[in-house]
Amino acid sequence: MPIQDTAAPSRSGNADDITNAAVLAVALAVALLQFFLAPLLLPAGMAGALALILLCAVTTPLHWGLMHESIHGKLFREPALNRRAGRMLGDFLCLSWDVMRFGHLLHHSNNRHEFDRPESVEPGGSRLGAAGPYFLKLLGGHALISALSSIALALPSRVVTNLVPRTEPMRQAALRAFTNKERQSRIRADLCVRIMLLALAGFCWRAHWPVFAISIAARFAMLSLLDNAPHYGTALDSGTYARNTRLPGWAHWLVMGHNFHGIHHGATGLRWQDLRGAFVRSGKNYEGGWAAMVVRQFRGPVYLD
Repeated sequence: MPIQDTAAPSRSGNADDITNAAVLAVALAVALLQFFLAPLLLPAGMAGALALILLCAVTTPLHWGLMHESIHGKLFREPALNRRAGRMLGDFLCLSWDVMRFGHLLHHSNNRHEFDRPESVEPGGSRLGAAGPYFLKLLGGHALISALSSIALALPSRVVTNLVPRTEPMRQAALRAFTNKERQSRIRADLCVRIMLLALAGFCWRAHWPVFAISIAARFAMLSLLDNAPHYGTALDSGTYARNTRLPGWAHWLVMGHNFHGIHHGATGLRWQDLRGAFVRSGKNYEGGWAAMVVRQFRGPVYLD
């Protein structure tokens, strides 16, 4: 049966907002620990450093999941609060909320477009030749490119016009988005905030700044690893299709419902709290486990129809 955006949730909107505020507090507490407090609170030495890096990696799906909810306008019902929270989450990931929102909504409207299928080997191409760029993106390069794009799109409009890929219709959509004065102001303001956060973090970490840098790299690696996992190996004309995968109930909130990515693609108006119920009502079956879906990507580049 089809999934409807209007599927009735089991809670009120206020209850969802309260839940999201509580989860947001957890994500921001980890971010504050990562940027400023860890040098003061964690034990010195290898154990403290590894604990922080592991914590940052494990909570990255939660942090991104909250930002993802804000991108779809569902983190909080108040639009201004939703956007402010999303921008703050983006700043602690070293990403621009506006840039990520554009890319993510393009992903929904043009699933598997030219820049949205990193595992695909071009006809006549070699899997071995495609492996290097593919694994670089999989293990952190995707998030790094997003971070650098967030910087590049803060430049003057005439420079942005030359940077935007010439593939249509994406080019026209990108030009409309990133030459918009209001959006440019937000992107530039958020870039200034990120620079200040990183400078202050460097001051707090001082000689131990490599630990902070590795924690950022761990977040980038996790973001990149999860970005294409529900779509890996799917057909180029798969439309709104994505995988729904099994995950223990206690872990559902940690990935903010992203194991039900197929349900999300079919009903982007649903909040993360309602995805499990929509999946049950749909009569669909799980397509394996969430962890297996992530690991599957290490098969490398593939030829796609």
